[in-house]
Amino acid sequence: MPSVAQLRQPSPSMLPPAKRAKMHSNTEPDSHVAATDGAAAAPEIEAVAADSTSYNDVPALPDNAHHHVDDLDPIPACTSTLTFQNGIFLAPMVRIGTLPTRLLSLEYGADLVWGPEIVDRAIIGCERKVNPTTGVVEYLKEHKQIFSCHPIERPYLVYQLGSANPDLAYQAIKIITQADDVAAVDLNCGCPKPFSTHAGMGANMLSTPVLLCNTLKAMRRAAPPHVAVTCKIRLLPTQEATIELVDKIVRTGAIECLTVHCRTKDMRPREPALLHRLREIVDHVNTLAAEMGRTIPVVCNGDVWDAVNAPRIKELTGVTSTMVARGAEANPSCFRPQGSLSIPDVIAPKWVRYSLALNNPIGNTKYCMAQLAFKPAESVAKDAGTKAKPMNKKQLSALRTGIAQAKTHEELATVFKIDVDQVRALSVDDEILGDLRTALSQRVSHRSASAGGFDGERLGAVLNNASGGASQQGGQGVGDGHASGDGQKRATDNSPQPEWKQLLATSVSDNIKDEKSILYYAFSTVEPPSSVHDAAKPHVRYVVHRGFVNEQRDGDRPGGIAPHNASFGSSPCLLTTTDVRTPKVQQLTSQSSLRAHGPDGSRGGECEIAWWIESAQLQFRISGTVHVLPTPGHPLRSLFPFERLSPPRAPGSEAIDAFDWDKERKRIFDKLNPGLLASFCRPTPGSAHPNADRLQQAKPKDDTSSPWPLELPSPGKEENEEQKRMLEQSEKNFALVVVEPYKVDLVNLADDTRTVYELQPGECAATGRWTARRVVP
Repeated sequence: MPSVAQLRQPSPSMLPPAKRAKMHSNTEPDSHVAATDGAAAAPEIEAVAADSTSYNDVPALPDNAHHHVDDLDPIPACTSTLTFQNGIFLAPMVRIGTLPTRLLSLEYGADLVWGPEIVDRAIIGCERKVNPTTGVVEYLKEHKQIFSCHPIERPYLVYQLGSANPDLAYQAIKIITQADDVAAVDLNCGCPKPFSTHAGMGANMLSTPVLLCNTLKAMRRAAPPHVAVTCKIRLLPTQEATIELVDKIVRTGAIECLTVHCRTKDMRPREPALLHRLREIVDHVNTLAAEMGRTIPVVCNGDVWDAVNAPRIKELTGVTSTMVARGAEANPSCFRPQGSLSIPDVIAPKWVRYSLALNNPIGNTKYCMAQLAFKPAESVAKDAGTKAKPMNKKQLSALRTGIAQAKTHEELATVFKIDVDQVRALSVDDEILGDLRTALSQRVSHRSASAGGFDGERLGAVLNNASGGASQQGGQGVGDGHASGDGQKRATDNSPQPEWKQLLATSVSDNIKDEKSILYYAFSTVEPPSSVHDAAKPHVRYVVHRGFVNEQRDGDRPGGIAPHNASFGSSPCLLTTTDVRTPKVQQLTSQSSLRAHGPDGSRGGECEIAWWIESAQLQFRISGTVHVLPTPGHPLRSLFPFERLSPPRAPGSEAIDAFDWDKERKRIFDKLNPGLLASFCRPTPGSAHPNADRLQQAKPKDDTSSPWPLELPSPGKEENEEQKRMLEQSEKNFALVVVEPYKVDLVNLADDTRTVYELQPGECAATGRWTARRVVP
């Protein structure tokens, strides 16, 4: 087994220039802050997220109850499928861990990437904006970028929070998880720098364990169930104190992973990491987690330089995963098991292309470029099969001078002979991110095949959604979950249908005359916690099935169904309706689902439908993502995925126009009965009744109990201006609800059978293929 001394330091050439000059300095930066204090050697950065840990509005926090009183309220369970085992990760580094570094690290083998620490007060109050061209998501405050990310990295991205206040931590996590931009959130309890510790954050949290644990619990309550919560700490001066702290953290039940930087608060990076202390901590966490019926991986940070020495670190410490900081700062391709690639020939030019295409701030680009370890005397791989010619000192000096003197991305591109116009003309999804997408797809396929490591199915779905691509094939193989043979007549003529939809449509069509309640099903949503001390609340209500997308009843057609728009087929997406002012809409939009995200910024929530059809003895439990389509001009409209939910085009159709969702919404609205039309112009459902104090003496449906119209005529049949005004108000409050199913659990009590249908990973319900498997009923 290698010794600590053998593992702790790389060759000096691996270090970036500023680090090589500071090998014996006491001010060398920590992995969290990665040369933040080296500003003299690097260009000054713009006011962007990369410097948000030093956000000015971070006063020292007063002593309060959070420091001394344990939060004993229950916390919600985590349902995240993210795994922190058997991986090599990019460490959180201020200024360095911005979007281009993360994308390069992912491309070259990092399994997860931590973003730079962002303090709670910096992210609170930010406005989220999506660039429709690049897909980059920005969190802005006062026109300054506080944090940015891209949908392609979402399944691998861990957001690191700096906080020493559970209430502020709760608000911050609510902001960053509002649209499922990250897969996990991490609490920084290891940064020793004054900008973090002066407000009680970072490594100072190690001395306030009650506050630390309360903050983790607040983060768990704030994050959606599928978003993991993790923690990164340093060693305390004694092993006994460290294990005692770790014990308290694990027992909170809030974390899914613990990262340990194997240095104490007062140690500098030039001092060797205390790797020999980690194995005992790992053993304690494993024992404690087993008692709790859980698995909590421990990740090692400290003197892990690349994928080559990571296995030796794992052997020495007993961890299953490692985290790289300075090695990735020097060369993001350090995650390659085959060794790092040439910086001047491969890494730096690709860094510049990412920055150009994704509009990374020039200050941050120059700073990160200045930290790259351009090697004057060492030959490294240029690509998979060749060696790059080493640079001499004169070439290296000219390159660094060009980087330092560049004031724009255009000037920086000239240094590396990059055609700016050509880069900006490329498609971000297909060309700029093409290599990354290929690398991730290969990784997903490998892990799915090996049934280990990260959740390949979940990542594959996100990868395909992020690229806007979904297979248009409608396979009809035996046992593939699609209707075939004579049963296909029940669906519209121009689109293949999953078998479960065929059974559902047939059951409704055959029994609707005798079973009037057949169109009602139970529809469940979840209300997010309203405070740190609250928990999520489930809500179930009955709603009316309004059909499937683009389907209308037609007695002259087989099965009694025909497409409303003949240029398009049908889809398995279900339609219902709601008042856009109801709490249900808030619940759907505030707990958005990872699988419901699109590169255009669209998103939706999770729901489940329970539908019992008595006459057929069938129970359908439909899991899906749900999307709300209000009238034009409503702010929620920007979240609706118009293209992804559109039904497939009819065979032979020559129409070029997109599916008209507003016509679909209007079609359903116009079919509502007079009572429902009137209900949408009442005051907000659930609000205080205007005559509440007189209702005991009122009769049903009189002017006291119902001071609003009880019926309205169908659109186009108004008898006066007042009815017309009320109908306009009704339509304004009316919203179409579209459920995009991805799993259907069908129980047939008549035959005592049970079948589970699942949408194939990466495909959308409107056009995708389904699988079917029999399970025990």
